[in-house]
Amino acid sequence: MNRFVPRLIILFAAVLLLRVAETAVAQTQSLNSSVEIAYGQKITFRLTGPIAAEIEQIELFINTARAATPLSVAVRFSQDEAQLVAGYDLDPTLPQLPPFAEVTYWWELTTAGGETFTVPEAHFVYEDDRFDWRLLSQEDIIVHWTGNDDALGRLAWDIAADSRETLDRILPQTAVSPLNLYVYPSTADLRAGLRLAGQDWQNEHTDPALGVLLVTAVNLLTAEADLRQSIPHELAHLRLHRLAPTGQLPYWYEEGLALFVEKNNGEREDLVATAVADNTTLTLLTLCTNFPEDGPERELALAQSVSLLAYIQAQFGDQALRQLGAVYLSGAGCEAGLSQTLDLSLAELNAEWLAAQAPQPAWLSFLSRNGIWLLLLLASFGLMGLLLRR
Repeated sequence: MNRFVPRLIILFAAVLLLRVAETAVAQTQSLNSSVEIAYGQKITFRLTGPIAAEIEQIELFINTARAATPLSVAVRFSQDEAQLVAGYDLDPTLPQLPPFAEVTYWWELTTAGGETFTVPEAHFVYEDDRFDWRLLSQEDIIVHWTGNDDALGRLAWDIAADSRETLDRILPQTAVSPLNLYVYPSTADLRAGLRLAGQDWQNEHTDPALGVLLVTAVNLLTAEADLRQSIPHELAHLRLHRLAPTGQLPYWYEEGLALFVEKNNGEREDLVATAVADNTTLTLLTLCTNFPEDGPERELALAQSVSLLAYIQAQFGDQALRQLGAVYLSGAGCEAGLSQTLDLSLAELNAEWLAAQAPQPAWLSFLSRNGIWLLLLLASFGLMGLLLRR
């Protein structure tokens, strides 16, 4: 008979724990968890409702994908006649709360008896609420924009999809999904939105760690040209960050790639041509380690960077660009990446690129532009000669 006593004790303890768990679930289900957001000003979390247990402590946990660990704070509360009221005002400029982040939050309640209840998780997106965003969501690309122009959202979606296909051909695969894109009505609005959340531009683009694309379309007449420049550029930085969030890529490769996918670098080609003619180009070693921060020298550095990538693509193909990206993303140094991928040193690639940029003789330039017409003209003369002989 005594051998059944331990089993009865275990069974009783299990039933007791089950009852406690059921009580905890029942008590937390009666509580209302909510959040009120005023973008850039205040985020107020509230927990209210009836609860029978005497509460001794409440903690609020807040987490985003960018945070290594959840932020936890002790919350002031009141409990009167089994009614609980708790609230917490969060500073919206905290680094742990980047703009446009998806935020998860939950509460943990500890009773006077030492029991802990957890209120189920809730979610919200910390979105700039100064605008009535319109929405176009297809596949995994979500475009947010303002105004009355229906075509703007479709245009931005199409450019984002095309840009992703371009990057898929020249970068290792990675998932940026869903891809959220916000088209602001002006640069001032965009910068104000970032500053309200404690952020700003970095070298004239947004922080890719935000995980969203933030661009502008100021004038509907120039919107397509603007978006075809900004969306591919920002997406390239976002993709590179997703592939190597803590890595340091060679400056010329990262900045050059963002420009390369824009497909509109005519002015930069002219800048490179002038520098080559004047013998004022920057060395590739300079572009690897000491990228100019501003001024004409930075513009030249950007122009040379995208020109180098265009040269590599022309000589070795998209596969070489993808392999170069994979090697750099794995942590290889600037020269090591080129050596492993192209079997060229910095100096050798620089020399070959310079030779390719050298201006052609006038007769060769004329022939390259008009060769087809000259061939047709010669063929017509030949045909006439045959006819005259008959």
